[in-house]
Amino acid sequence: MIKFFVPGQLEKTSGRASVRFRALVPLKGMGDKGGIIDDITKATKDDIIVCAKIVDMDILNHLINNGIKYVFDICDDKWNKEKKLYDFACRNANLVTTTCELLQSKIKEYTGKTAFIIPDPTEREQEEPKFEPKDHIKFAWFGGRKSFSLFDWEEVIESIKTVTDNFSIHAVTNKPDKASKRLTKYREDKKLFMYHWSFDKQGEVVRDCDIVLLPIPRGMPLVQVKSPNRVIDSIQQGRFVLTNDGVDSYKNLSDYIHLGSLKEGLKWALNNRDQVIEKIKQGQIYINKNHSPKTVGQRWIETEKLV
Repeated sequence: MIKFFVPGQLEKTSGRASVRFRALVPLKGMGDKGGIIDDITKATKDDIIVCAKIVDMDILNHLINNGIKYVFDICDDKWNKEKKLYDFACRNANLVTTTCELLQSKIKEYTGKTAFIIPDPTEREQEEPKFEPKDHIKFAWFGGRKSFSLFDWEEVIESIKTVTDNFSIHAVTNKPDKASKRLTKYREDKKLFMYHWSFDKQGEVVRDCDIVLLPIPRGMPLVQVKSPNRVIDSIQQGRFVLTNDGVDSYKNLSDYIHLGSLKEGLKWALNNRDQVIEKIKQGQIYINKNHSPKTVGQRWIETEKLV
């Protein structure tokens, strides 16, 4: 049986996106073909253990020394920080998996191994497409605190102001006060509202918005290999996404979102409301075909034949 290694208390680790998208959500589509293991000493030779970034050399050596097959799953380019661990894990793995084509090519460059691509699933229920912005436009953003801090939010906000001054951005992240410390002015002006992340809060803020705004910092190799999970979940909730070049995997969704200048994308959306709805509808069809828990779960089941 395929078992995802998730150490510690599940109620705490389930807040990590990597645990949800690379273990908990795929399990929903795997039926009795998958499970969770929190103690590596309980693994047996009948198991195939999926290890991700919550792993260390002791865990890997335990699996190797006991003849237990394992899959090393890579969802970020961590070679700068974790080269020794990642090289060792890939070299000894029965299979390497990853999230997208660009990261697959990076893994091939670093290790000579061809990783098996398993995309991230959506973790949201499908909701009715909606695009009915009134005089005041509400934008939503969600993600990690470090991701929030990478953007030049001053530039983003000032760019939106060239289209409309009647808007607000609602951002959901961990440690929101720390993340927005340099943006006090915009919070005081009620252009920016910050919320502490939870699964439900993210869903609520996206549901209450007109547009999901996902600016991407350009020229950052570690960002380029990211999964499109935030775009996928936004579309699944029936919302239009404005983003720019910077994440390679977003190109696969370019027919269903605006990928380019945020300002020009906003102007286009406001002037083409019916087309926005159609893009969202088509995006949801694509997601149900390629990113449903069942589809992704089946990809994980395929790994049994590859190890």
